[in-house]
Amino acid sequence: MSQSALIANQARYERCPLCSSDRIAAVGAIPYESPTRFSTNEVEFAAAPQLWHCDDCGSSFVQNVVPEEVAVSLYTSGESGERWSSEPFETIKPKDQLECLERYFRDGARVLDIGCNTGELLDFARSRGCQTAGVEYSAASRRVLEKKGHAAFPSLADVSGQYDVITAFDLVEHFYDIPDFFRRCKALLRKGGVLVILTGDIGSPTARLCKSNWWYLKYPEHIAFPSRKYFARHSGLSVERWLRTYASKGYRAGWGEILGQLARGVVRRQYSGLPSIGPDHVMVVLKRED
Repeated sequence: MSQSALIANQARYERCPLCSSDRIAAVGAIPYESPTRFSTNEVEFAAAPQLWHCDDCGSSFVQNVVPEEVAVSLYTSGESGERWSSEPFETIKPKDQLECLERYFRDGARVLDIGCNTGELLDFARSRGCQTAGVEYSAASRRVLEKKGHAAFPSLADVSGQYDVITAFDLVEHFYDIPDFFRRCKALLRKGGVLVILTGDIGSPTARLCKSNWWYLKYPEHIAFPSRKYFARHSGLSVERWLRTYASKGYRAGWGEILGQLARGVVRRQYSGLPSIGPDHVMVVLKRED
């Protein structure tokens, strides 16, 4: 888009969109950066976004969000390959994440990556002998996937069959209906298969300190932040592993840099959690038992 699109974003929840509890409360306004981009589309919002918290499941979510049908249009028209790194997966991800995935990326395993962009995770899986497929809204990114030889689907509803591993990296926070996402993934997993999720950890020390100013909230695409309690009790799958980690190698910093930035941010009341006080992401491995 050459000009910012004004988005009517007054959609609000009376109950927690994750667990349906009415025990919800406001945390604070989320200060999006300017210019604000949704995918690669520049946007402006009619209402100020707010972070809210659920006292029952411990998750957090955004009030005043982009309507889902508008979000799908923005994702579809966006050039996600321009925004997100196309470097080889193994060069940007921490060693702990790679080692975790290699436990499940066995020769012949069927792997589905949801929100796969241009397929860097799928490239990594195929190099381990896996059969690969991806789900991606962006038409431009799907063309890249097909050129690489990965099967490509425009939505999760178009996927059929059974998979050994489903991955969703930096994705679950985008969903309007997280319970439905888990139901769909469970149906696509074979018995004993795993769903591997990487997302921001709303329970991390950095997220708790920064509250609504946490950097991970400042993407308008990020609207829901499941807690560890939610994953354990509401996903319909069993938690096999909970690995505290970073989004990528570049987010890990030394203590000198962390303490200096923290001190400056506290004085100015502007600390957004970068660099982070320890890992602020989590890799969750969920297993289908039945």
